[in-house]
Amino acid sequence: MKRSTPPAPSTDEEIGTIRKPWRGRTSVALAYPNRYAVGMSNLGLQTVYRLFNAFEHVVCERVFLPEPDAATGRLTTFESGRRAAEADILAFSVSFESDYENLLAMLALAGLPLRAAERGAGHPLVVAGGVACALNPEPIAPFVDVVLIGEAEVILPTFVP
Repeated sequence: MKRSTPPAPSTDEEIGTIRKPWRGRTSVALAYPNRYAVGMSNLGLQTVYRLFNAFEHVVCERVFLPEPDAATGRLTTFESGRRAAEADILAFSVSFESDYENLLAMLALAGLPLRAAERGAGHPLVVAGGVACALNPEPIAPFVDVVLIGEAEVILPTFVP
């Protein structure tokens, strides 16, 4: 018997959605390399989302691994539906090493070259952080531009441009 995951709610139904205009701000697509239901149960993701959006000059929108039956052929943000590749920063919050494969799938869905060495100035900066990255960042090192190790509350104020 095939189990289906309930669809993600609209941002109108969700509590805590933050909306800001992109114009004139540093844009961050905060990606959780798993489905919406898994990502939204993660307190780390919720904390990082709130921390990024606390900066007036930053707009942060969330991105999740699409459901297998999703009709989309591209990776878009949850809040506005913008392409993740349009953001200045594509930041992955990775809690589990088993999601490293999903990180690669999301880079491909975003239309970005998988290897960091193949990306240029026209691509977003690809950042990874979270518990899995702190424990073992080496498997994703060729695919991200920056790995942030440590607590977001301490790191983000010095990282955010």
